[in-house]
Amino acid sequence: MRPRFAQRIVCVLLASLIFTQVGCTSALTTIMYAVGADLTPAEFKGLAGQRTAVVVITDGSQYSDDITSRTLTRKVGEYMEIEVDGFDLVPEEEVDSWKDINGWEELDFVALGKGVKAKKVLAIELTGMKLREGQTLYRGRANVTTTVYDVATGRKEFRRSLDDFTFPVHTGKYASETTEAKFRRDFLDVLSRRVTRYFHRYDPRDNVALDAVIVNL
Repeated sequence: MRPRFAQRIVCVLLASLIFTQVGCTSALTTIMYAVGADLTPAEFKGLAGQRTAVVVITDGSQYSDDITSRTLTRKVGEYMEIEVDGFDLVPEEEVDSWKDINGWEELDFVALGKGVKAKKVLAIELTGMKLREGQTLYRGRANVTTTVYDVATGRKEFRRSLDDFTFPVHTGKYASETTEAKFRRDFLDVLSRRVTRYFHRYDPRDNVALDAVIVNL
């Protein structure tokens, strides 16, 4: 028996077994989940296989580096390397060295890309970040604009904005349960995953699960 024909028989038998055990609707959902057919596709696929510099600009990083900028830069880079095939991240040290030599004010993303020999620049502008609601509750908010620049042409190839991104949406973390430093890391981790999703396929059910994450942070 030819291998391809045998594989088809196995698939048919497996599908028949699933339909018998769990019913048509549940079976279809199960099969779609197993093969990834229910995943939301990437909005932009142009970073796959590209040497890319990740740069984060915040309200506090106009003249120097800050903890928010550095943390978000690292987390986005880490998730991009995991999720995007062939993503080639420009080392953070190279980006920092270029900024130290050329200055932090009015950063030219395309010039930076050329300086570190990148094909693309993934620029993230984070403004208005707040971590507290009142004195007792941690709940993060920020405005985020994500832009991809093609270094060779200088064009903006992709641009999306998240206005008033909030996490957690329906709850929060009391100040007695955590510290500001830890909550900042957790908030930026969730935000980095949200930004990275523009560039890889993902399970839309993650949106529902995100708010529950705060319980275990």
